[in-house]
Amino acid sequence: MNREVSMRIGIAVIALSLILLLLSHIFFPELVELARIYLTPDGHLNDVGVAKFRLAVYFLIACVFVLGLLFALNWINKLLELLPLQQLSNDVRRIFYQDPVCARKDIGKHFFLVSSGLAILLHLSMLALGEPQWEGSADKLSPNLFVVAAILLLIPILKVSRLDIASRIKRKIRWGLILISGLFLFIYGEEVSWGQQFFEIETTELFKLNYQQENTLHNFFNPLFKYVYPFVGFASFIVLSYFWLMNKPRGLITNLFMPHVSLYIFFLLMAGSTYTGNNEPYEVYLAFFSVLYAVRLMLCVKNPGELFVERVNVDEMPGE
Repeated sequence: MNREVSMRIGIAVIALSLILLLLSHIFFPELVELARIYLTPDGHLNDVGVAKFRLAVYFLIACVFVLGLLFALNWINKLLELLPLQQLSNDVRRIFYQDPVCARKDIGKHFFLVSSGLAILLHLSMLALGEPQWEGSADKLSPNLFVVAAILLLIPILKVSRLDIASRIKRKIRWGLILISGLFLFIYGEEVSWGQQFFEIETTELFKLNYQQENTLHNFFNPLFKYVYPFVGFASFIVLSYFWLMNKPRGLITNLFMPHVSLYIFFLLMAGSTYTGNNEPYEVYLAFFSVLYAVRLMLCVKNPGELFVERVNVDEMPGE
């Protein structure tokens, strides 16, 4: 960024901060009302809370003013020169973007941006609108994504036969895809009580014993969910982080079926959604993950990468 552009940006940002300061007496009451409604548990904000909120608003305006000064005086470029941005950019590409299972070089980058943006959007929507609740719109609509994922997996199931690898590897991949597709359909069936609500089916005597009296297996364990979901969420994130960052697998099957490291931010926020003990946010994340996971498998089988080629070379070696 040259000096002239930096100065123009700085002047614009400084002007914005001064305008915000001059108009703060107009918009501050509206911000207090929003904070009272959405950020307080009881809908009440006392004088001390208002004073703290006012201080926070003025602090943010001051930060905008300081940022403008950094640009106007061209100090921002000097600060950026001190940061190893090029090395950081190279590390991000090496860790999050590379996918040896898919020949499409941009798949890792696109999945990282899309999955991270989606996770942040879900997180912000839950902060603004509240967490999804049982029998709410999110609870009723999100299970449909498992069906979408299962249908998407039909494409790689049919295309496995075209891969130029040994038949035994094809069988492993095909059965892996079939089992995952079946798992997604099973989760969908459990979420919609196997059509009980659609077809007005009465609950059988056995399933009347579960905690929601629906024809579902998972509701037998309903009281444990507030412990199971946080454990599964954080344990899966920790285990995947170990393989993503410390001990990357090399095999074709493992790299194909293990969630790709480009979903790192997604899994982080998905794990964090379990800390309140409400399992509905995690289920919404899981539904979106199923589609992301199915799309990657579809692209990898359709565009086999270097690991498929290495697998072919190993299979063709004498004695193999």
